[in-house]
Amino acid sequence: MEESNFGFKKYSKKEHSSKVKDVFNKVANKYDLMNDIMSLGMQRLWKREFIEYIDPKKNENLNFVDLAGGTGDIGRRILLKFKKNISVNIIDINKEMLSEGQNSSDYNNLSFICSSGEEISIDDNYADVVTISFGIRNMSDRDKCLEECYRILKPGGIFVCMEFSLPKDIVLRNIYDAWSFFVIPKLGKLIAKSEDSYKYLVESIRTFPKPEEFVDILEKANFKRTSIKQLSGNIVCIYKSRKI
Repeated sequence: MEESNFGFKKYSKKEHSSKVKDVFNKVANKYDLMNDIMSLGMQRLWKREFIEYIDPKKNENLNFVDLAGGTGDIGRRILLKFKKNISVNIIDINKEMLSEGQNSSDYNNLSFICSSGEEISIDDNYADVVTISFGIRNMSDRDKCLEECYRILKPGGIFVCMEFSLPKDIVLRNIYDAWSFFVIPKLGKLIAKSEDSYKYLVESIRTFPKPEEFVDILEKANFKRTSIKQLSGNIVCIYKSRKI
């Protein structure tokens, strides 16, 4: 039986999917607030860099798919940058996260679709751009998710993924580890009423592949010309690949 990491533990892919859903069910209404607090506001900078890094060849008549898009934060940022005749489809398996996004959205060209990342409810060759921000490490079947991203992209389309990594500098790494393991779960308990959810999120970063390993995974999924942009001392990496 194939298993997936749920933090430092391993479960079957079905159990993993259920546990991840439960994590985000518990924190949906405080998710964006906690992201701000956990990152000391840095997530806003990271997301701005993420949007700037997309950089397709044209700026209008584009179809975007934002996978694991939850509350629609990235989707709204995309709409603000690419304003001419574009559509953004927010895909997430978690209905509570999508509901939070729908309740705070007044954009007509922002669609919220409940679908798993391993079976995306989008037609083949539909998207000019597929994005995923801090979501790929939560997938129960990462390889299948990347296959699906490749499938729904148009030839020439781009895949942009932002995910946490680990600092290379030993001093920064020690500070980062102390903040992650001792402070973030306690903040989760205080603000989102779920310490265990944030223990999982911290642990999931440690089990995610290193940047060079993730590039190999992208190449196995047929993505080409991958580039990496490292932010905040390698705490965050942005990967951009293409469907040739």
